Amino acid sequence: MDIHMSAIDPGLLDRLKEFVSVSELSKDGRLKLPPERALCEHFDMHRTSVRNVLSVLHSLGFIERKQGSGTFLKMPEPVFIQLYFELALKLNYISVDHLETAREMFEREIVQAAAINHYDHELDRLEELCGLIVNSTDVNEGIQADYDFHEQLAIMARNPAILVIFQGLSSVLKTVLHQRRVLARQSKVAQEKTNETHIAIVSAVRTRDRELARQAMDEHFETWNRQTMRVYRSDEPGLA
Repeated sequence: MDIHMSAIDPGLLDRLKEFVSVSELSKDGRLKLPPERALCEHFDMHRTSVRNVLSVLHSLGFIERKQGSGTFLKMPEPVFIQLYFELALKLNYISVDHLETAREMFEREIVQAAAINHYDHELDRLEELCGLIVNSTDVNEGIQADYDFHEQLAIMARNPAILVIFQGLSSVLKTVLHQRRVLARQSKVAQEKTNETHIAIVSAVRTRDRELARQAMDEHFETWNRQTMRVYRSDEPGLA
């Protein structure tokens, strides 16, 4: 179901929050909404209006309906944040440079939190992804491993708010930075230098030293910007 602004009643946002507030904990520990009839009585609403609110919640990904079990609340994918950044970029409200700068600032904080909050098995996964980045001979596989590496750091930070924002921001950056990443992996020198910084990040996170982790991320972005822009410029006619 597509949501059109003309279909959303005034005050619907407040109504959505009210519906969420009356959810109850089910036997399996999930948040469950009362039946439609109970919602009608509680909010003094017609069944059609209740179903409209439920449809909007379902379209936004906040609820799932299981026949015979009821309607449960769930956390949706961060599509709202992704959509916001994508539209803001298209409308020139923000630029690619703004996104890159924000990401760098954000990841400097993420790596510090990851250093002190990670579990050992999560570090094993980070090392595995680093190995894929370093050893992959397929450009797309290496690029995906790079994305997953930075997302793994966000997971290791142990803060759901950070992870949601990171995923929303990274989604649009995947598109706008793809060409720079492809070019960087075509240069042996650029690839080796950026690989070294990923290895250094893993080593720093392993020490659980916040400052060392931040320094490793600083060096990563300095090297990334220096090497990718050098390759990017040399790829343009007359700039080699």
